[in-house]
Amino acid sequence: MSDWLDAEAHADRALEMFERGRWSEAESELRKAIELNPQQAEWHYNLGLTIEAAGRDSEALDCFARTAEMMPDQVEPAIAAGNTALRLLRFREAIDWFGRALRVDRRHEGAYAGTIDAQVRLEEHEEAETTFYVSQQALESPSGSCLAAIARSLVDREDWDRAAWCLREALQAEPTIPRLRAMLAFVLAAQGQQQRAVQLYLRELREDPGNADTLLDYGELLVEMGRLAEGAEKFRRVLELEPANVEAHERLGWIALQQGRDEQAHLEYELVLKLDPDFPGIRLSLAEVLIRRGMLEDARRTLGEELEHWLEASPSPSLEDDPVERFARLLLDAAMAMEAVRLLEATDAARSDRPEILRALALARFRTGDGDGGCAAARRVLRYESDCVVSMHNLALHALGAGQLQIAAGWIHRGLRVDPHDAGLRQLRIRLYLAVARRLFARWRGPGRRPGSAGTGMRGGSRVAATGRSASSGTSGRAAATTAGPASRRPR
Repeated sequence: MSDWLDAEAHADRALEMFERGRWSEAESELRKAIELNPQQAEWHYNLGLTIEAAGRDSEALDCFARTAEMMPDQVEPAIAAGNTALRLLRFREAIDWFGRALRVDRRHEGAYAGTIDAQVRLEEHEEAETTFYVSQQALESPSGSCLAAIARSLVDREDWDRAAWCLREALQAEPTIPRLRAMLAFVLAAQGQQQRAVQLYLRELREDPGNADTLLDYGELLVEMGRLAEGAEKFRRVLELEPANVEAHERLGWIALQQGRDEQAHLEYELVLKLDPDFPGIRLSLAEVLIRRGMLEDARRTLGEELEHWLEASPSPSLEDDPVERFARLLLDAAMAMEAVRLLEATDAARSDRPEILRALALARFRTGDGDGGCAAARRVLRYESDCVVSMHNLALHALGAGQLQIAAGWIHRGLRVDPHDAGLRQLRIRLYLAVARRLFARWRGPGRRPGSAGTGMRGGSRVAATGRSASSGTSGRAAATTAGPASRRPR
């Protein structure tokens, strides 16, 4: 009898400590109570709530699961277990727990909403819609939670009109659901209704001024509207609430980069990398600012680390899901052409139908001296973008370097029909005229000229075609050097 009374006393003190926010003391009292009376299921449930409040979700899930086994006819332990599994990103397990809850109570709104949420996270959008329609039939009135959950699925699929309708209905059914207006603002912004979105964000922040997610979304909208200073102010406000928020630091770095404050961008990106080394794209952003600051060795090291990470990834990054073209361009800017080829070949760029990827592949192969490979990629670009002046420039440049003057003339002519003012092509045309003139002059002078004099025959002409410079110190060499700028001597 004394043990039973002592256990009750510990449980009562635990409740008092919980209400005062003293989680460790509440946990200690509950564990003492359970040790004296381990069959009291409610104490296991309360222990789970206490540990959950302390931020230890994995342990809390164990407590909720134990409670559900002890109370199979009660819905709340299964719901608590499902919600905790959601936070732990254990979506299949969450669906199982919510299913157990629905077997106890087929009208439980939270179980339907949680199931939809888990299915959306698993990208099982058709299953999520099926669950939503089942919930609408089972429940007596429209469920704001289910409407909000299915709206997330529609947002993921960029079905903006249906998402907006669901969110408006959810606001009518349950206006107290957190961040409903913020979600609707995001959808309206995607539909081009930016001013209306601003109004909704402001209303949401009046009601919940300390919500970091809303501040991040609102700051991003302001950035998209070109209001960089206001966006930066929202991100700084996030950092006042959460100093280690990597998204806010990353966005402040991006804004600093746009404003030409490279040193500040560098500091922000370094901090993001330190806080979260796996933050998407952070090494690329850091490498970009390092290149801008002229710190090429550091940029090469950073890009090399990122390349090895990509090449070791399983499965390999796809051309559709990752910023491959940006990565390749940064490698090229850092004079890492061979690494750019490795990246693009590992992501199957040779079979891509995306012109920007093929352009990067062509440039990388030209930079490594693989002229044939560069030409093949450039021609593939022209299959998808027949007016790509850059590809025509590079094909003309390669042909000119190989002494194939007629082929070079064809590409130059075709490119200038698309863009008569392209500086690179106009300079190549000058080089072509000079190469043709020298070839004709060499033929006219014949093979009997003494070595070392002006007009050294075909050998001198081919060297001009290959390098864009005259082999002699004569007038034609000076003209080529001064007239044809860098754009006419290297692929772009």
